Amino acid sequence: MINQRQALAVAAVATLFLVLAVSFVGVPWPTTQHEIPVVNTTSPSGNAIANRLFDSYAIALILIGIILAAAMVGGVYLAKMEGGKLGP
Repeated sequence: MINQRQALAVAAVATLFLVLAVSFVGVPWPTTQHEIPVVNTTSPSGNAIANRLFDSYAIALILIGIILAAAMVGGVYLAKMEGGKLGP
C-alpha cells in the first residue's frame, strides 16, 4: 500500500521531471560541434580553460580542494560512528 507520504514524494518527483523535460525541449541546442581548447602550451596567457583557471583562480582551486578533502574525511568519520562510539 502506498501511504500519503510516498504518494506526495512520487508527485514531487514527477513534477520535477516534467519541469526539466519541458525546459530542455524549449532550448535551441547547437547543431554543430565547437572545439574548446583545454590547455594552450604555446602561450601561458592563452584562452584555454586550464590556463584561465590556474592563472586567475589558483588559490581558490587549492582552497576548494582542501575543503572537499576535509568534507570527505568528515563524512567517513561520521559514517564510522556507531552509537556515539568511533570505530568497528
